[in-house]
Amino acid sequence: MSGQDGVRLNVGSARMGWHRTSGVTLDRVENIGSPAGPLFMIHVRKGGRAELPCDVHTADPTDRVVLVLWYKDGVGAPIYSYDSRKSKMNQVRDWADKKSLGGRAHFDLQASPAELVIDSVKADDEGLYRCRVDFKKSPTRNARTNLTVVVPPHTPAILSTDTGQPVWTTVGPYNEGESMSLICEVNGGKPTPRVTWWMNGRLLDDVSERPRPHLVTNRLTINHLTRSHLQANLVCEASNSNNSLPVKSDIKIEMNFKPLSVNILGSREPLSAGKKYELVCQSVGARPSASLTWWLDGVQLTNASTSTASSGNITLSTLTFVPKDSDGGKYLKCLSESPVIQHTPLEDKWRLEVYYTPKVQLALGSNLSPEEIKEGDDVYFECNVRANPWVYKVVWHHNGMHVNHNVSAGVIVSNQSLVIQRVKRHQTGLYTCVASNIEGDGQSNAVNLRVQYAPVCAAGQIHVYGAARHEEVSVTCRLDAVPPVVHFYWRFNSSGDVVDIAESHVATQGLQSSLSYVARTELDYGTLLCWGENHLGRQREPCVYKVVPAGPPDPPDNCSLINQTTETLRVKCQPGYDGGLLQKFIIEAYEAETMRLILNISENSVPDFSLRGLESGASYLLFIYGANEKGISEKKQLQGYTLKDVAEKRTAQVRPPPEELVSITPILAVVVGVVGSLVLVAIVAVVVVSLKRKNRPRNKNITLHIQTSLADTRDLDDKNPDLIPSNASSPTGSGGERGGGGGEGSIVGVGSGIDVEHKPPTTPEEGGFGSVHICASVPYPTNVVYSTYPRAPRGVPAPNPQEGELMYAELAFPPGASYPPGTLPRRKPDHTIYAQLDHGVPGMPSTVPCVPVSSGGMIECPTSGLMGGNLGGSVAGVLSGSVCPGMGVGISTMAAPTTLCPPAPVSAMADINRMAYTPAPPPHGFGGHPLTPPVLPEEDEQVTPDTPLMKNPKESEV
Repeated sequence: MSGQDGVRLNVGSARMGWHRTSGVTLDRVENIGSPAGPLFMIHVRKGGRAELPCDVHTADPTDRVVLVLWYKDGVGAPIYSYDSRKSKMNQVRDWADKKSLGGRAHFDLQASPAELVIDSVKADDEGLYRCRVDFKKSPTRNARTNLTVVVPPHTPAILSTDTGQPVWTTVGPYNEGESMSLICEVNGGKPTPRVTWWMNGRLLDDVSERPRPHLVTNRLTINHLTRSHLQANLVCEASNSNNSLPVKSDIKIEMNFKPLSVNILGSREPLSAGKKYELVCQSVGARPSASLTWWLDGVQLTNASTSTASSGNITLSTLTFVPKDSDGGKYLKCLSESPVIQHTPLEDKWRLEVYYTPKVQLALGSNLSPEEIKEGDDVYFECNVRANPWVYKVVWHHNGMHVNHNVSAGVIVSNQSLVIQRVKRHQTGLYTCVASNIEGDGQSNAVNLRVQYAPVCAAGQIHVYGAARHEEVSVTCRLDAVPPVVHFYWRFNSSGDVVDIAESHVATQGLQSSLSYVARTELDYGTLLCWGENHLGRQREPCVYKVVPAGPPDPPDNCSLINQTTETLRVKCQPGYDGGLLQKFIIEAYEAETMRLILNISENSVPDFSLRGLESGASYLLFIYGANEKGISEKKQLQGYTLKDVAEKRTAQVRPPPEELVSITPILAVVVGVVGSLVLVAIVAVVVVSLKRKNRPRNKNITLHIQTSLADTRDLDDKNPDLIPSNASSPTGSGGERGGGGGEGSIVGVGSGIDVEHKPPTTPEEGGFGSVHICASVPYPTNVVYSTYPRAPRGVPAPNPQEGELMYAELAFPPGASYPPGTLPRRKPDHTIYAQLDHGVPGMPSTVPCVPVSSGGMIECPTSGLMGGNLGGSVAGVLSGSVCPGMGVGISTMAAPTTLCPPAPVSAMADINRMAYTPAPPPHGFGGHPLTPPVLPEEDEQVTPDTPLMKNPKESEV
């Protein structure tokens, strides 16, 4: 038989017992001859389900049950009835006494045997029940059932003997070795329950006590708690029936333990100073977690974190430790102690060894005074080192550069010392020493060596200043000196004389002096010298600055395409002469077909241009030029092409048929033939012209027209700086005196083939300024000559000047502006003399003492005049101011005369139109611009009388 409580039924032949998991026991005793029928014994736990058996089976299959009645404790009235007399079996009527059973009972006829089921059994349901069964044919049958209701005891309560308070889940904590006493109390229960103590499934105590009715107790005592009792499960159990589960309460024992051991983990190798380390200390056996602390030489370290292993028996403390070099030799300790048990802490200690980079201290020698070191003194440094492990090398640095041992240079490196013998000013600066060991390099403090010295020129200065006449320019002189208390001196050097400049034109601040300089005439262009002086002495060599005439720059040189892509072109050039002023560079890009301006880019530093955003596969004309405040240079033209796009190439990979290639070949042959013919004709023409020039007669009489007056001498002189000024103070006297009364500033030509004119020529035919003119300004009465023609690179041949060109350079102050006062005490130059020359014949040799110089009988006399070089030699007879036999030509000049005296039968002016300078490289210092300043020659490159005056003449606008 089974019910909803999972009842198991055991039946015997004479005695049957049913054991149910719901706490129900059914026993059947057959009483032979008893009219009341068999007796069944049933035990049901309170609140459980009672199933009272009633046998309704009959041997006659045609018979059936018509009425079932249940009685309790001999009461005459039934408490439950099952009636099927007036209906079929599936249409029965049942009834239950509401007072005793209510709605908790029903009769289960389908069970075997049939049974009266009572749910939620109460204590009042206990009693003797009788079942009466009436059959339609068979006789009435009775069966008895004794129902016993078992009342389980209440849940045991565990109390602490120390406090008398209930203990619910844990007891303690108890320290290791202490004793523990607990009481378990159980109330109620029918029959009286049995109370026992269990630990981890093992019975500890089963002796119960009943101090009063309905109360049962059991006292448990453990005299010495050990580590095995930690988290032990103590159970107090109460049971009053074998048919019901016992009630119980359980708790766990909580305990405290002292640590068993402590260790600092790791290999304990030397530590590196400044490096972060994670040091771990482990403590085993403590409960709760041990308190771990770190100590260094008696000082507690606080930057540690503590963690506990999952087992709870191991405690770890991690110390973040950054050792210092001073920690070497100290003891690092880890202490472990229980936070709740008083005991002596356990400790583990480690003697630290700390490696660190060398600690270096640099100082000057003890007997040196840093403020009194001068050039030529001996200096030494001492490098004091502290390191672990010891250093394996020491190196020295001066301003960040390595100092090498060099006895010949006076630098001696010895272990931890540096000696500098006869110290020089360039050895001024910061000195450091670096010591190295396996931990790294230790750099010392920087010691500033201050060497006192007399003033010298500072580096990185502007040494060439461009300025127009009457234009004020500020020339800055910067010096280096220690101490920096300097007095400045300024002088102007024109290679002929030296002029001291008044201090009223000078503004000085510290080691810098600025001179406001104004060049009124051509003679004021030259070299400025700047000196300084402090208490150690005067500057040995002055700072040199050149003031040159300012003008437009030269065009950039060597322009080339250095990169071509589908959209970009890169052009790079070499800067040309800047004209004495700050210049910038400009490139203009035009479409080759339409000449439409595409790009205009300027660069301030170097002519290096990147042209971006161009059309692929296109042709462009590029114009590159320089510009400054005085104007722009000539434009250099360059043609560039962008590459075709790759995609475009792929879509056009169609080759022409062979017929088209064949038709193009003859055209190319014709073009090549024509070009070759033209080149051949040009070569033949050049050869013929050269032969004719060599065979031209040289004794040809010409007429020299010399202009002796100007409409506005001052205006022309201002606008034409490149003129040959006359000088009335010349030792040779005026031109009139030598030339037969030509008057001051006049030029008279005398000789067999020379016509003398007193009126100025005004047409090219008369030799006036309408023809070819050389207007040369000669500001220096030395062998340095100022050229009016552009300077070409050395080694590059210059084209011969063409006839009819006017070689003229203009340097003038802006019209209408007032002229600032001049810096130098110069007198105004005398009238200007103009000479008309032809550029057809190379110049004659320069002047030397009066000796025969050619087979034609030419002689030259001593001179120190202005017209050195080929040009001076060629026109010496005209411009010397001396009288040659048979000629009577006299010209007044500023310096000593140069006389070229041909014999009487041959005129020095035989072919004046062919007498010109020989194209040759200019002397050192001559610029490539018409306004290029004179530059003093280097020591190994002196200007000689044979040095050509000019090269690459260029037409200038008048």
